[in-house]
Amino acid sequence: MPSFDIVSEVNSMEIENAVNIAKKELANRFDFKSSKAEIKL
Repeated sequence: MPSFDIVSEVNSMEIENAVNIAKKELANRFDFKSSKAEIKL
């Protein structure tokens, strides 16, 4: 019976970039202007 391993690697620069883009979206969206939404890593 064949076996296989699943490997998951995370690129920290890609994660940081995605979080920064999401932060910019929260800051610029009209419907979130008065909210206290926050994203932390």
